[in-house]
Amino acid sequence: MKRALWWWVFVLFGLLTAKGQGVGTYKWTNVVAFPGLPTFSAPISIASPPGETNRLFVCEHGGNIVVITNLAAPTRTVFMNLSSRVTLNGEAGLLAIAFHPGFATNGYFYVSYNGTTNSSLSDVVSRFKISASNTNQGDATSETPLYVQRDRAPNHNGGDLHFGPDNYLYISLGDEGDEHNTLHDAQHIDAGFFSGFLRIDVDKLPGNLAPNTNATALITTNYAVPADNPFVGATTFDGLALNTTQLRTEFWAVGLRNPWRFSFDPVTGTLYCGDVGQDTVEEVDIITKGGNYGWATYEGKLSPPPGVSTSGQPVAQNPIFPVIQYNHGTGATNGNCIIGGVVYRGSRFPGLNGVYVYGDYSAGKFWATTYDGTNATTPVLMFSGPKPTAFGVDPRNGDILFCVDGTTSLQRIIGLTPTINSISFNTTNIFLSGAGGGPGSNYIMLTSTDLVNWVNSFTGKFDALANFQLTNSTDTNAPQQFYRISR
Repeated sequence: MKRALWWWVFVLFGLLTAKGQGVGTYKWTNVVAFPGLPTFSAPISIASPPGETNRLFVCEHGGNIVVITNLAAPTRTVFMNLSSRVTLNGEAGLLAIAFHPGFATNGYFYVSYNGTTNSSLSDVVSRFKISASNTNQGDATSETPLYVQRDRAPNHNGGDLHFGPDNYLYISLGDEGDEHNTLHDAQHIDAGFFSGFLRIDVDKLPGNLAPNTNATALITTNYAVPADNPFVGATTFDGLALNTTQLRTEFWAVGLRNPWRFSFDPVTGTLYCGDVGQDTVEEVDIITKGGNYGWATYEGKLSPPPGVSTSGQPVAQNPIFPVIQYNHGTGATNGNCIIGGVVYRGSRFPGLNGVYVYGDYSAGKFWATTYDGTNATTPVLMFSGPKPTAFGVDPRNGDILFCVDGTTSLQRIIGLTPTINSISFNTTNIFLSGAGGGPGSNYIMLTSTDLVNWVNSFTGKFDALANFQLTNSTDTNAPQQFYRISR
């Protein structure tokens, strides 16, 4: 006689809890970060003042800096409007904001943008101060330029800026633009502020140095050069003699094409940079003191880059190759315009701790990798979504946020806990289906005739869409058969 179906099968859902199993634990996706908040117009940078947990600042490319207050019930306010000073032209515009480590007491913040000076497009980094009467308003009249320089092309501006763990201001610099290094700014440290990283002292600490004059810059003042910057005292570079009176001792690293967005790991201090490639390669670089990242002798590990003439140009010496590079294309590992990313140090997804999450603007793809100080793991495709323009962090819990091109909302990256969607069975088989697991990660079906000793297992993987299906024969000789789904 056949027993009732309920007697045949009992299922325990061990799959439903995430326990820090890493990127593959979850199905990752994006959701609107702050539902109900008005949309942004071409958001391009996200930042929070140090130590604050309830405000977020967003730069809009056209010139508005927006502050979001009370993040649990958010309100959007224009913090400062620089549209009359910002020149919006393709990639040129308002680029980024960074807050002084002592912002809580001095009210200083720094803005990178493109303007127009003497009828010429210019690159500008300036200091501003908070309004004396309203902490949610910047004082546009307080602008104090650090540098202003002519820029002959509207693209490849870099323009990101962050204070490092040493409290110095780091600034990323594109190669001035016009494609294929035709303006010949790569591999030069005795000309303009192009194709690398600067490291400057905005507090003018004792022992640090005054900057050299700069024939191509209208202003270089209101800061000092850290005495331990790598090119202080240099007389040659790439094996060629330097014009030491024009030496840009502000450089921290060189040989980058368009380091659009970078970030520091808040735990290790490691500086991660997304450097936008030319025609073939996109790359993630770990930026170190005095590092030469090869452009325009190299594009990633490729030399010479297709279409780039290196005739008469300096040859990069001892180049540092990317820790991650990928070719242009449409596959799961391909893209066409890297944006950069952030290292996750949040509280909600322990398995993601220490993982660098980055994205590609053209492809709308988001990957994850872990860098151990020497090598990076093979990137995992987390999900495909909208086109990111910049990354940031929710200061309340460390969630990864990103801006999206166009008029849209800020987005939040979340992990979906795996679920079992359906169970059915007959006298010979049990059928289960579910979703939400990390693509490629394992699920296991264990069977036993008691609840303690699981004697058989059947292992499968979540598919590329994070779904699974399982059919397993039941044992007619074990009427009290138990099943458990686990990771």
